[in-house]
Amino acid sequence: MLSETTSKETEQDVCELCGCVTEPGTAQTLHIIPIEVTKKARMPDSATVVLCSNCYTEIGAWYAKKVSTLVYKPATQRFERKSSVEMVREYENIYKAFFDYRKRQRESAKF
Repeated sequence: MLSETTSKETEQDVCELCGCVTEPGTAQTLHIIPIEVTKKARMPDSATVVLCSNCYTEIGAWYAKKVSTLVYKPATQRFERKSSVEMVREYENIYKAFFDYRKRQRESAKF
């Protein structure tokens, strides 16, 4: 689930993850933690990053596959919804994992 996005219109946009230079107006801004999650947690909006369309699509797929709203509670032997704070941490951790993954890709491409 990706948050509200806007095109950044500058002379030259550079993806903050892969370093790709995009055509003006085609880069997208992503809230690392979706706005609806920060609102539920009663937090200010999260940091944003400027991404090329490939990274934007890929991080969206990561979020869809890796973010879980449920957690298993052994004491009750049930799944329960994660708290807003747990969801914030989940998005932060997944973004960091994706950032590290893209960084390793860039470094291996240099050789």
